[in-house]
Amino acid sequence: MDIIAFGIGEKGKNAISMLERDYNILFFVDNDKNKWGTVFNGYQIKPPDEIEKYNCNIVVTAGNKYAGDIVRQLKQIGVSRDRIFFCHQLSTNSKEKFEVYSMNAEMTKSTEIPLIQYDLYKEEDRETSHKKVLIFCAFFSTYAQQLIENMSKRYEDIEFSLLTYAMYAEEYKEKIPRGQLKHIYCVQSMADLKTILEEIPIYDAMQLLWIEAPWVYVHKYIRKKAKRLNLNVGGSDFYRAQKDEKEYKRNIIACSDYITAETKATVHEFELYYGTDAKGKTDLLPFGIEVLDYINCSENIPVNEIKKKFHIPENKIVITCGHNAKSEHQHKKLIETLKQLPETTKKQIICVFPMTYPAGYDSYISSVKTQLEESGLEYMILTEFMDFRDMAEYALVSDIMIHVQTTDQLSSTMLEEMYAGSIVIAGKWLPYQSLHEMGMFFIDAETIPNVKECLEDVIKNIDKYKKKCIENKDIIWNHSSWDKLAPRWYKLWS
Repeated sequence: MDIIAFGIGEKGKNAISMLERDYNILFFVDNDKNKWGTVFNGYQIKPPDEIEKYNCNIVVTAGNKYAGDIVRQLKQIGVSRDRIFFCHQLSTNSKEKFEVYSMNAEMTKSTEIPLIQYDLYKEEDRETSHKKVLIFCAFFSTYAQQLIENMSKRYEDIEFSLLTYAMYAEEYKEKIPRGQLKHIYCVQSMADLKTILEEIPIYDAMQLLWIEAPWVYVHKYIRKKAKRLNLNVGGSDFYRAQKDEKEYKRNIIACSDYITAETKATVHEFELYYGTDAKGKTDLLPFGIEVLDYINCSENIPVNEIKKKFHIPENKIVITCGHNAKSEHQHKKLIETLKQLPETTKKQIICVFPMTYPAGYDSYISSVKTQLEESGLEYMILTEFMDFRDMAEYALVSDIMIHVQTTDQLSSTMLEEMYAGSIVIAGKWLPYQSLHEMGMFFIDAETIPNVKECLEDVIKNIDKYKKKCIENKDIIWNHSSWDKLAPRWYKLWS
């Protein structure tokens, strides 16, 4: 089959061997004018207008963030939907395994593999009087783990199953008790996903942890198998999504029954954007925070004992800077601000940078460390895995947390720190006004440079600010504990 490949980025380079094996590549096109007339792996690179002269299929090999723009561009050229295909890296640990699938899910062929072969447990489906709930989460997430575990502990009449990418299935199997999951369906390709959805029985509820692109692709098949289809809005689903991505997700938003988000601000902005497709079925429902229970169990441990465990000097005020290793936490800008603190203030504090996750950020962590070494600040970078008990104990010794992420919906780590008594300085640009309205106390920093004066004032008056934070504990328990939220999640699936 003749094809034209659109895009010569990293994905195009990795996928070319597979494309050459299965297709006859006529040439590549790209939007970069500087590449026109050059050669890529033996193929000519031409401008997109050249596509008009051919009636073959177009395989989009550009990165995912460009896919929406390219599809719109192809339609303007006159390419019909049934001629547009995507090159997708299979969900494996290999970067060289790809599939090509049609823009129309109806044109994607089923694999004809029996459903039981997709289940990590190889479990036959049987009739049950229990409420059948299928959780969708493409990757491993502690939110999915906590949701299943905490609801299973409280309600014996729910039968949970999970649908996830194959490379994450073993981690779910390892971390969630066997009795709490009936099936773990493993997906590598869009063909797998379509096949599973065609073969599974009807579920009482299907719960999407986030509105991820693979689920949107097969939204019609999901809708057919869900008596109740519920979506949860994540920060990346909405605040970090480009317009094309938001519009693509409208397909599943429009056919859903109920949509939840973690803050009132997100509910409001989501409804404002999606209008009638979301209005009347979007509401506030956070995930519970399991670490709160561990904080309750650990709060009588002497602070000095915990500081010793983490190798934190006893006489230092502990400043927590961000909560993971992603650059969105703006660690480098924050360091530039903190190094301007007076020397007397620097001697009082230790800046702790929790960077225990996600994996694959070693180079960035190293660059942050280099910057810290030149800053004159006493610091620690935490990179070892922390379980819930470790997280709870650390929260109890953290005096101040600085949270200046670029965008966010709601930070569970920030709430954990506030619950444990930490004074939080958060970027005013983050959508946290509803937390103030609930009565939570934290300090808004207009800009990252503004953090310096906020921090100086807090350190000078730390006892006064600690007293202002006392009420946070009860408010956060009522807002974020599983004891309070589990009945609302249960109702969502009824």
